[in-house]
Amino acid sequence: MVNNEWDDILYWENYKPCYEMLQELERKYGDDPANWESWHREHYDFYKQTIPNKEEFIRRFEHYELHGKPHWIEGHHRTMNELTREELLDSFRNVTKGNGIFHVEISEKARQGWAAQHLSPYAEKICSQAGKEHKIMEMTVGAGVGTNAIVRSMTEDMFYMGVDIDFTCAKNADAIGRYYGKNAIGICASLWNLPFSDNLFDVVCSHFGFDECREIPTILKEAVRVLKPGGKFVSVSRHNIWLRRHEIFESYDIGEKEALELMRKARLYTDFEQFDALAGEAGLVKVDYIPFVNWYLVEYRKEK
Repeated sequence: MVNNEWDDILYWENYKPCYEMLQELERKYGDDPANWESWHREHYDFYKQTIPNKEEFIRRFEHYELHGKPHWIEGHHRTMNELTREELLDSFRNVTKGNGIFHVEISEKARQGWAAQHLSPYAEKICSQAGKEHKIMEMTVGAGVGTNAIVRSMTEDMFYMGVDIDFTCAKNADAIGRYYGKNAIGICASLWNLPFSDNLFDVVCSHFGFDECREIPTILKEAVRVLKPGGKFVSVSRHNIWLRRHEIFESYDIGEKEALELMRKARLYTDFEQFDALAGEAGLVKVDYIPFVNWYLVEYRKEK
């Protein structure tokens, strides 16, 4: 439930109080969806206590625009560089058939509910390409909804690699792979600097991952770097990130137009128009675009 990209921007100058608050909320509420409303309410209360007005809120965005950098470089991002023994053991406990069943059940409910329209074409575009040792890399795993759709559709000659900056989320990919008996693993790494050689993957994909990341231009360039010439890039994102973030902006009397401009300058994902332009600059050519009510599925190919 932690929105790292958002809090890193607002608390980049002094991350420790925010980090401690987020850890306390995690201990208090855990990962139960029934607690999300209370979690978000306390999270927003913390914003209002520490960022008193609109001017200070905007100043923090402007500061990050000029000086921002990922916290894992400084060694402050515990999910990246400071795993405790207990967290390491918890992550291995996640790589079980039972945890795989748990995440598959969540994903199947999504596939039959809110994600019914887009998950099948998402997986089909990723897994349809024939070829020996078809290699897939998904940018962010999260709860594994997109991961499940891919892995369940894979054949024996396909290989899936899920990348997430959260170690536990990365291990969700291992659990799903074990459940289906497929070649699927997850690794903990930053999308800013992927630990892969150039031109490695046949497909690079993302299921709402870009909606929750910083430095979108950098991430897209990394996606293209590790993608083979002629390879596919497939992504699902919201039409407009205002749909996800409007409550906090409205609490500071910031409207949609002003909010999108702030996010664009801070190199957050804003909308398809921005994403499409950056994809073109990175060397991707649009092949297909499928709009849904609140989000879209887009396919690109890397120029040879």
